Amino acid sequence: MDESFVQGIVGGVLNRHKDKVLDKDRIQTLMVEIAANIDVASQYTNVKGLAKDNPLSIEMWKGYNADELSKEYLDYWTCEHCGKNTHEVDYDYLGNGTNHLQCDLIAEDKCKMEKKDGVSKK
Repeated sequence: MDESFVQGIVGGVLNRHKDKVLDKDRIQTLMVEIAANIDVASQYTNVKGLAKDNPLSIEMWKGYNADELSKEYLDYWTCEHCGKNTHEVDYDYLGNGTNHLQCDLIAEDKCKMEKKDGVSKK
């Protein structure tokens, strides 16, 4: 069962209820109907065989094993200032791009001090 198939099921259910008012009870009804349709569809699809390729698999919710992460992925999530990996850092603690917020603030302070002293680092 691929993502587009699931999107089709959800879209079909939402389309059937498009003229109705969306309230707490309606949301419950939509959830039950979507789950029932996916359950029926899973009887005709090899869900367990595709679980590792499924973006909604349980492995996603358990977290990723750092040993299985690709080098390109880890290289992308690297702080330019300290060189440490930032792939597990919350977005609230990221600065510019994939840098640590603290590292960006320290670099900004150093830049301000250099400008204040009249030294330009380029």
